[in-house]
Amino acid sequence: MSATQTRQRLAAILAADVAGYSRLMADDERGTIAALDAARIVFREHIRAHHGRVIDMAGDSVLAVFELASGAVAAALALQKELDERAAAVPDDRRMRFRVGVHLGEIIEKDDGSVYGDGVNIAARLEGLADPGGITVSESIRNAVRGKIAASFADLGEQSVKNLDQPVHAFSCAGEAPRSPATPAPGEYRRRKQSIAVLAFDNMTGDPDQVHFCDGISEDIITDLSKINGLAVIARQSAFAYKGKANDLRRIGRELGVRYVLEGSVRKSGNRVRVTAQLIEANSGTHMWAQRYDREFDDVFLVGDEIARDIVEALDIRLAHGEEARIWRRAVKTVAGREAFMRAWDAYAQSTPEGNRAAREMFLEVARLEPESPMGYAYVGVTHAVDVTQGWSNDVALSLSEARRLGTKAVELDEASAGGHWARAVAALFEGGFEEAVAEARMSLEIRPMCAGPRAGLAYVQLYSGSYEHAIQNARNAIELNPVYPGWYLYLMAAAQHFAGHEHEALRTLDQVLAASPRLSFARTLRIATLTALGRTAEAKAEAAQLLRERADISVERITTTQPFRDAAQRQRFADALRAAGLP
Repeated sequence: MSATQTRQRLAAILAADVAGYSRLMADDERGTIAALDAARIVFREHIRAHHGRVIDMAGDSVLAVFELASGAVAAALALQKELDERAAAVPDDRRMRFRVGVHLGEIIEKDDGSVYGDGVNIAARLEGLADPGGITVSESIRNAVRGKIAASFADLGEQSVKNLDQPVHAFSCAGEAPRSPATPAPGEYRRRKQSIAVLAFDNMTGDPDQVHFCDGISEDIITDLSKINGLAVIARQSAFAYKGKANDLRRIGRELGVRYVLEGSVRKSGNRVRVTAQLIEANSGTHMWAQRYDREFDDVFLVGDEIARDIVEALDIRLAHGEEARIWRRAVKTVAGREAFMRAWDAYAQSTPEGNRAAREMFLEVARLEPESPMGYAYVGVTHAVDVTQGWSNDVALSLSEARRLGTKAVELDEASAGGHWARAVAALFEGGFEEAVAEARMSLEIRPMCAGPRAGLAYVQLYSGSYEHAIQNARNAIELNPVYPGWYLYLMAAAQHFAGHEHEALRTLDQVLAASPRLSFARTLRIATLTALGRTAEAKAEAAQLLRERADISVERITTTQPFRDAAQRQRFADALRAAGLP
């Protein structure tokens, strides 16, 4: 074959690069180069051991080809495992993590050993979709190795990637079957991502009435960042628990289990507003980045976007193709609308019938102020949905109709309305449209993939649709994203554990729920059913008798018919367990 000859063939391609390489080099160039050299040795050894060939190791990247798909995946799993073990003693902010993509496709190979073609491009794009320390593979790889190696695959769906006309069906790949969702390691979900808590910005305006204005800036940043797959963002409820306190940011980082903390302040002078923000590495207290933003008052709502963009750049987070336009799309565009929304949200967060009704009126005001925005309509719909899920509605059919109507109006205004999709999910669930409910809940989560609320919402829909193991995992992940979580997150997990047959885990979880909310009747009835299932009949009967003394109106029918079970047999087993304990 002459120097200019090429051949086209099928191969498995592995592409990798270092996550956050620019930051690592800026912090410690000599140490980063030494770590990279050591990592290259690991790559070479595992690529060679699995019958692959290194094509290039330019800069922080690696490109290799394999004759077999199983060899490429086995090499990727082995090298990521070794790199992780070697870095166990390295401080988290100095740890070098590689993203790996693997694809099975056609390559063009020259006689000098270099390779080109769409197969190489797709592998590189898959690498960009991987989490730091993770592996993302194409559908062709997943199909080729399934059943041949000890690996599990999580479906990431169709991904639109740069410079390719057709989307790529991607899967994340792990080295062994996941542990039972009933017992994952604490903090496991957040450790797979970079993590951040955005604290409430300090109100330095001199006007106590501006607190919602200041909170709105923090909320905007949380909303933007929670749309990014590669960043775990602590929920507002948890981050704002530190509001108005003199805080040690390193302690906050430990308590919330995050790597970074963002704090800031807002000052106002006439029609000018100054917003300052600084990003702190929580373990060390090191200032990673700081910036000041001077704006006209009417334009200040854009500052949240700017800060979120600057954080993404500072943390060297790569956005997937199409993700950028979705993230920076501002739904509420006026200061008045944003302040009205924040006041509504505070009422909604009370999680009481009175707070929900008050929030509905305030969200209606948002819709009046900004009729072209989906936010007001979406969350009026959500309040109707909450009335149904919490048993507060006097007319369930009307509440569901309004949830669907207003959710649909919000989605028609903007397909990326997470609240609109959630309102429609609840309506579908209680109307018996389980597939539609799951699809709508998934859409809400896809819009804000790192937000605790949509993840808990999906767990709720999965629970009643019969996907108990998935509900357990999503409830647990929601709790990690919102450590100061509402009690119903934990109740969801307990219910899913019970119906999945993990009775001992369910009982332990219910004990946590009832320690915080001892009079929560749903949790108490679930505990009665769990005790019955475990054969602890005397305890179940004693607890049922105590509940009846406190709630004479309670009955098996009232408990079971208000819950939208897909599985009629499961509903019947639940009812039978409660009757066996003595509930009427």
